[in-house]
Amino acid sequence: MLIVSSINAQNTVFEEKRTIYKKEEAFGALIHTRGWGLTYRYGKYTSGFTRKIYDVDLVGMKHPKEIKTFTSAFDNSNGYVYGQLHSVIILRAGIGRHNTFVSKQSVRGISISSILSGGFSLAYGKPVYLEVIKVDSISGELSSEVERYNPSKHSQFEIIGKASYFKGFFNGTYYPGVFAKYALSFESSRQANRINALEVGAVLDLYLQKVKMMANDFNKRYFFNLYVSLTFGSKKTAKDIGKSK
Repeated sequence: MLIVSSINAQNTVFEEKRTIYKKEEAFGALIHTRGWGLTYRYGKYTSGFTRKIYDVDLVGMKHPKEIKTFTSAFDNSNGYVYGQLHSVIILRAGIGRHNTFVSKQSVRGISISSILSGGFSLAYGKPVYLEVIKVDSISGELSSEVERYNPSKHSQFEIIGKASYFKGFFNGTYYPGVFAKYALSFESSRQANRINALEVGAVLDLYLQKVKMMANDFNKRYFFNLYVSLTFGSKKTAKDIGKSK
């Protein structure tokens, strides 16, 4: 009798009636090995454990050789990276699959899923502008001007600091490419229709040409990064979708 009762109890836990969700949306923030960013994901359920996903990431990308420098001669100078040609932002838009292989009933309210996606990756290199020292050829007086960084023109001795990030924001270069992403997601929300997930994964961005971040030969056509993200969102049933229309 005890064994039968135990089996029935287990069946009650694992075979309880499931809510059938149709779609989900989640927003989040991420930290990766070369910066940070924001993420958005939309999912359409194809079964109780799988969904087709559409995701968008907007991330900043630093060069591994970046070293921030301050000009000691000027107390109010902004830090800059000597040799940096462009600040890089990456926009990814992809499609993929989200597969739950451990349900919340199995591990004390935590579901574990695999996420595989890929698609279009667009890197934008915003030119770096610096505040530099100028010497009047007649009077010898010193002044400062904001100029786009030119490695053949500007030496480290005449740089005061970095200009506003938004200076020359629309004068950059676009680098089209593709990306592939794989991750594991750990969801632990106490409410069945809410999403509260920790995601750990890796992303590879590949471009048609080298992304010119620095004024040296360390620039690459690809970026490979590990990342961690926190996402929050909600799931909706057909009834919920009907109410929102």
